[in-house]
Amino acid sequence: MNEMKFEVAFMPKEIKTTQLQVCVLVDVLRATSAIVTMFEKGCTEIVLTDDEEKTINERIDYVHDGTLVCAEDHDGKISPHAQLSPSLSSIRSVGITGKRVVMRTTNGTLAGLTLWNSGIKEILIGSLHNAKAVMEKAVSKAKELNGSVTIVCAGRENGQIAALDDAYCAGVLLRYGEKAAKAQNLVPLLKDSAKISHHLLSVYSNTLLAFEDSGSGETMRRINCREDIKLSTEENISRCVPEIYFSKEDGLKVKNSNEVISK
Repeated sequence: MNEMKFEVAFMPKEIKTTQLQVCVLVDVLRATSAIVTMFEKGCTEIVLTDDEEKTINERIDYVHDGTLVCAEDHDGKISPHAQLSPSLSSIRSVGITGKRVVMRTTNGTLAGLTLWNSGIKEILIGSLHNAKAVMEKAVSKAKELNGSVTIVCAGRENGQIAALDDAYCAGVLLRYGEKAAKAQNLVPLLKDSAKISHHLLSVYSNTLLAFEDSGSGETMRRINCREDIKLSTEENISRCVPEIYFSKEDGLKVKNSNEVISK
C-alpha cells in the first residue's frame, strides 16, 4: 500500500521547494478563515495584493464595478483604504454576494504570495471552517501528483515567527488528512513537524482555549475583535475549497472550488 506523507511548515520560509507537494495554507486568525467565509457569503473571486491602495489606483474598473477591499493595518485594524477588515464578524454582516474582493493581510495573504513566488503552484486555503473538505482535496490532488501534503502556517510578524493558533489548526487538519488518506487506500506518514502539531492537540482541552492562549488571540482582544476568536473555531461549516491561481490580468487570485471529493 502506498504512503501519503504529511508535513507542517510553521512559517512560509520553512517550505521545501524541491519536493512535489500540495500546500494547505493556514492563517486561522484570520485571513484563511475570512477567505472561506467570503466565498460562503457569495464572493465571486479574491485578488491577493501586498498594496491595496496601489492595486485599486491601477485598476479603475475595480472602482466602477463595485469591487470591495478587505485589508488591515499592521495592528490588525481596518486599513484606511478598505471597506472591510478580515474580521469574521464584520464579513458575516456585509453584503458581498457577486462581488470581487481585493485582499491584503499582515500574514495570510503575504504567505500566499511568498509560496507562489517560491515556485509552489498547488496551494489550497485551509481553516477549521473547511477542515474536512480541504484535506480531502489536498490528499486527492497529492495522490494524483504522486506527491505529499504540507500544511503551511502563515505565522506572525510578517511570517517571521511561528503562531500557536496556526500550529494547533494544522494538528486538527492532520486528523482529517489521515482519515482522507486511509479512505483512499494510502498509509498516512506524519513527519516530525506534523507530529509536533498533532501532539499539540493534547495540550489544550479544546480549540477555543488554544486560540485564546495564542498571540493572535491576544491581538484580537486588543483590537476589540474577540468574537473572531470564537468564530474561527467553528469546524466543518463549509465545503468550500479555495485555491490560489495566477491571472495575467490580475496577478494572484483565489477561486472557489466546490468539488466534492467525498461525503
